[in-house]
Amino acid sequence: MSSAPEPAPAPMYPPPPQQPPKRRTGRIILIVVSVVVVSFIALIAGLFLLVNESTEDAQKVSDELVTAVQAGDGAKVYSLTGPSFRAATNEQQTTELVDQVAPLVTKARKSPDGKAINSSTENGTIAVFTYTMDGTSGEPVYFKTQIRDEEGRWQVMNFRFAETELSTEIE
Repeated sequence: MSSAPEPAPAPMYPPPPQQPPKRRTGRIILIVVSVVVVSFIALIAGLFLLVNESTEDAQKVSDELVTAVQAGDGAKVYSLTGPSFRAATNEQQTTELVDQVAPLVTKARKSPDGKAINSSTENGTIAVFTYTMDGTSGEPVYFKTQIRDEEGRWQVMNFRFAETELSTEIE
């Protein structure tokens, strides 16, 4: 005799319907927001590094100009200028201006407070730097340089001093 297994008794209650997997809406939103924030931070950091890298050589010229003005070295200031500056003034006028400004500022080394770089087909590439210099009167003297990429190197396009803060906008 062979004995066949008896069929299992039918369940008294039908099995519950299978639930669809839970959506993790909160987690998805958190991931999307995180990606957006990280992308934004990376963009800002990239732009910051781009401006710093792009203005590094121009800043060297600008810093040299500031140091020459502080030292009252008009000839050095003029040697840093480019064709656009020289078309508007000569070495004697530049030296006279530097001789007037040098006694108003201390020789304390300064780094730029602000910097910007602008490129256009009309004006080429211009880097702008602003400095707050210590005045001999105790009041700050604000200094702005505009350095242009001319003749394959960075050269002073113009500079100016003021008693009020200056912006990095091209003038």
